[in-house]
Amino acid sequence: MTGFNHTLAGCIIAVITPAPLVPFVAFASHFLLDATPHFGRNPQYKPYTKKFKRLLVVDAFACTASLLLAIYLFPDKWFILGVGALFSTLPDFMWLLRGRVDWLRPFFRFAGWVQWGERPYGWIFELLYCGAFVLILLALAS
Repeated sequence: MTGFNHTLAGCIIAVITPAPLVPFVAFASHFLLDATPHFGRNPQYKPYTKKFKRLLVVDAFACTASLLLAIYLFPDKWFILGVGALFSTLPDFMWLLRGRVDWLRPFFRFAGWVQWGERPYGWIFELLYCGAFVLILLALAS
């Protein structure tokens, strides 16, 4: 799943969940989203290639735009929106520790197993999720 969809989900969670629970629910949401069909396993975007790095930069901008949209819609919740966005995307950042932290091996096994739905054509699903999440945020703001 792309980061911007995790960010949007984390922002929705931050709006509808009591603040003390936001980090836990947002972190768990990451795996629920990764268990759905989504973009991935595309040979053109192998990790650390030029195309992959470009995709990461575009995704980072989309994550920032998603968070800024949520902050614009809910300015009084800026901090908890940031917490929701952070914890919903945190599992992807944890992949940087793969092979370096032994006690996280079960986490990586689980996180990899959940990714059953990665498909090169998963952009179709990603765009549908994004549209739905943006509509939900707009509906919550009105």
